[in-house]
Amino acid sequence: MQKSLILGLSLCAVALGASAPCRAQAPAANDTDEARIEDIITASHMLANEGILDSFGHISARSVKNPDRFFMPRAMPPALVSRADIVEVGLDCKPTAPDAPRLNGERYIHCGVYKARSDVQSVIHTHDLAVIPFGLAGIALKPVVAQAGFLPPETPLFEVRDANKNQDKRGMLVIDADLGAALAQKLGMNPVILMRGHGDTVVGRSVREATVRTIYTHIDAQAQAAALALSPNITAMDAAELANNAAENFDADRPWQNYKSRLPAGR
Repeated sequence: MQKSLILGLSLCAVALGASAPCRAQAPAANDTDEARIEDIITASHMLANEGILDSFGHISARSVKNPDRFFMPRAMPPALVSRADIVEVGLDCKPTAPDAPRLNGERYIHCGVYKARSDVQSVIHTHDLAVIPFGLAGIALKPVVAQAGFLPPETPLFEVRDANKNQDKRGMLVIDADLGAALAQKLGMNPVILMRGHGDTVVGRSVREATVRTIYTHIDAQAQAAALALSPNITAMDAAELANNAAENFDADRPWQNYKSRLPAGR
């Protein structure tokens, strides 16, 4: 337990700056594979309900029992995910069961991040229309609202053309291990990376944290775009505000419960 707390603190220091306060999360007693799978299902419905996940986005969670494996839904609309749709996948991006259903082609996003970041317990890929314009216009997404203070001063952008320029087929999707590794490298220790013309990838120490980060990245992008429509001169959070943000905004459960309550009955 002590070793994991120290690791978590050091990882946060790298991500946020040595002067930033950081709250490492110790594993909870009820943190099981089934609990994480249930959160995948809830988060899939929640983000679809909020219009952040479309027909093709996906959420995964690392296995508690075996960190070299993770769980994610089969290739299907997130709004329809159920327990029967969850597939266990190895870090080689192959399903562990020989009779597994067809997987998401972009599972390599998840494999690449989990290989590169032992601290990450959940990965979310969206086609969020609020963030896409920033990757197209050459305008950096910045932390402009308080609840998005987990963002770095400028969110990195993954340009797939740089990663696949030597390949014969050069599409937009992250559909092989090399592209997954390139995306993870560009992500670095950041919590979010934009993908040009393709949305974003968000990571967290739990499905709930990754989900809340995804929502507030969406809200932050909306706020920044609205501000830029008023004036080219906008005010983002400064270093001092970002350094204190982890202490001010550490409760992912409150927004999780709020957005969960907005789900239609039966979801």
